[in-house]
Amino acid sequence: YLAAMKSAVSQLDSAYAPSQYLQLANTFERIAGVEKSEWLPDYYAAYCYAMFVFSAHDKKSVDMYMDKAEALINKADSIKPNNSEIITVKGLINSGRIMVDPMSRGKKYGIKANENYSAAMKLDSTNPRPCFLMGQGLFYTPKMFGGGKDKAKPVIQTSVDKYKTFKPESDIAPHWGEAMAKEVLTQCE
Repeated sequence: YLAAMKSAVSQLDSAYAPSQYLQLANTFERIAGVEKSEWLPDYYAAYCYAMFVFSAHDKKSVDMYMDKAEALINKADSIKPNNSEIITVKGLINSGRIMVDPMSRGKKYGIKANENYSAAMKLDSTNPRPCFLMGQGLFYTPKMFGGGKDKAKPVIQTSVDKYKTFKPESDIAPHWGEAMAKEVLTQCE
């Protein structure tokens, strides 16, 4: 289990193309099929499907992949309830659903995503990922709806600061997002 997970997580650390995320989602799902009591394979499969949606920018398939991601993250949640990382990915999935039609979905799923990020931060105030995703959401929200670079910058800065001290629980524990957070922070300048 550990060898398979280390290999897949290592590949995930350098993934950027939609095809890589889909391939890794399948890998994590296969591991989850064998290791039914472990939450991380389902977590990573859900994360990979969400990242596939964000990297592919194919609005037609958003709901199909986010439904898959949601089922997997709910499975991870049933194995390890009240986990900051799992709730963070639930927020990422809600954020992804906005892409289908930002004008009609933005409010509903934006509120859900922010509720997820807030809950994740309450469970683990040292976790930089929910803070990063909340800031990223503000970055992409138009100023007239309460977002923009000025609103996002302090939230993203807090996330970047948390990444400096955050220590994953293991080699296979979630540790993604630092490079993305730094990139968004530079765009806030």
